[in-house]
Amino acid sequence: MEKNQLIKYHGTIYRVLAVEDGSMLLIDCMERKMPKWHRIEDIDGYEDCTEEQLVSTAGIILTEERDLKPKARCAARERYTVVAGVLPFIADDRLRTEVIKRIAEEKEICTQTVRNYLCQYLSFQSISALVPQERGRADRELTEDEKNCRWALNKFYFTRHKNSLKTAYTYMLKEKYCDSNGNLLSDYPSFNQFRYFHSKYKTQQTMLISRNGLKDYQRNHRPLLGGGVQEFAPNVGTGMIDSTICDIYLVNDAGNLVGRPVLTIVTDSYGRGYPKTAVTTVTAVTQRAVTRRRKEDDELCHTQSCVSRNAKRAALRLANATTSGRKKPTKAIQI
Repeated sequence: MEKNQLIKYHGTIYRVLAVEDGSMLLIDCMERKMPKWHRIEDIDGYEDCTEEQLVSTAGIILTEERDLKPKARCAARERYTVVAGVLPFIADDRLRTEVIKRIAEEKEICTQTVRNYLCQYLSFQSISALVPQERGRADRELTEDEKNCRWALNKFYFTRHKNSLKTAYTYMLKEKYCDSNGNLLSDYPSFNQFRYFHSKYKTQQTMLISRNGLKDYQRNHRPLLGGGVQEFAPNVGTGMIDSTICDIYLVNDAGNLVGRPVLTIVTDSYGRGYPKTAVTTVTAVTQRAVTRRRKEDDELCHTQSCVSRNAKRAALRLANATTSGRKKPTKAIQI
């Protein structure tokens, strides 16, 4: 026998790691456990095996290191550095155990993890065998009961009627598991199975949209991913200001028109545009209106809560005369 030779014995593939004094160190390439010493005469009637047979039997794909993706290559080399220090002591069980413990302490990983990496490398003698395997749920065809559960959920649960799971389950039994006389069949899924199928395949987004509507989801439940506003407002203290002219007119004690106020709203940009304060600026506008229309007035009077009927009529007549073609004022307030 030679080192690194593959042999097939009793349906299992072994790799020879060392040969000394009528004994050989073998590792089980199928179960990938720590190597053990065996006497050569005990391994009688073995068959030679090739690397291709090992790869096909183990169900693993070995890729050339140069063909690996950068992330996979980096992970494989990092794992190889963990086991590289153990390889010189692979034939001595005591030294091998001590080195594994020391490496596990230095790398701050479990000793079993070091053993797994070591057995994986020794079985295939390739760094590509240390590439992390992608994990994922295997695609399989649904059973007849699972198809019925999916049909009942789509028809009776994910609707605007907002039926409960128990109600959807009852409808499923009525439609799929009853005979022509309305009697329940002997073989049907339990409610726990129906509830488990719902919890396994449902998504929060699908449930909210199907039961409450797309508008409610976008208004109340959609994820807030931010926007371009936060680029110039990374923290509290930056605001956005907007103004509009109010649809009212201000008059003084004499019933003369003063002007329309400006409503200014200040919102906090960091708070995603929710209004924080609202300020009505009247003084500046009314000051300009008084200067333009009534230069003889020296100051403005304070706003009063009531306006006489004659003052209202005079303000409306003056507004109609000066705002030809514009929207009529809805209210006049005396100042």
